[in-house]
Formats: sequence, structure tokens, C-alpha cells
Amino acid sequence: ISGETVGEVRIVADMHERKAIMAQEAEAFIALPGGFGTMEELLEMITWSQLGIHKKPVGILNVDGYYNSLLQLFDIGVKEGFIRPSARQIIISAPNTRELLAELEQFTPFNEHVAPQESWQIQQNHH
Repeated sequence: ISGETVGEVRIVADMHERKAIMAQEAEAFIALPGGFGTMEELLEMITWSQLGIHKKPVGILNVDGYYNSLLQLFDIGVKEGFIRPSARQIIISAPNTRELLAELEQFTPFNEHVAPQESWQIQQNHH
């Protein structure tokens, strides 16, 4: 990673606004290895997909197996009945960018939402 800015830099009031803008404008969400903030954003995008707030792919770049334990936790959640098998399919994982992008291009939106999409509307931000 070069450390150079890629794309547009926006100043936002808080994390909620950041995530709302990201959800509105992104074509997909990809989590690279990171800390709690990355994981929190990843889990929120997975949850928003499950709730029908967005219909965009959620990818995990699983470099050197960094996310293996988290993916295993999701599988345990399915086995124990806390996560629907269909909801587990929201997460697309691959060990490198080439495979991840190929899988993201084949993405089929998750359609078994917990709540009707109409009940979850992201308000437009006017700046």
C-alpha cells in the first residue's frame, strides 16, 4: 500500500454518516485485514445486507488466513442455528484480490431479509 489517497476524501460528522454515505455510493464492500473498526464496519455491512438496507456484495480479503477464525465463527453460528445458511452466503471471501474480485463479479444479492426493505431507509445526506 503506497499511502497515497485513492479516490475522494470526505469529512463527515460521525461514523454513522460515514457508513451511510459508504452504503449509498459503494458498489461493493471489501474488508482488508484490520482491527476492531474494520471488523465493526464489516459486520454492519453484513447486517445491513441481511436487513435489506443494501444489495451489494460484501467481500473479505483473507490475506494469509487473517480472517479464518472469524469465518469459522460464522460457520459455527450457522451450525448452532444463530445464522441462517442463506445469510452466511452474504460474505464472499478469497485469499487474493484476483479471486475476490472474480467472486464479487458473480455476486447474487441476498433476498431472504429479516425485515422488509421498505422499513429500512437510509436518508440522503445533503451537504
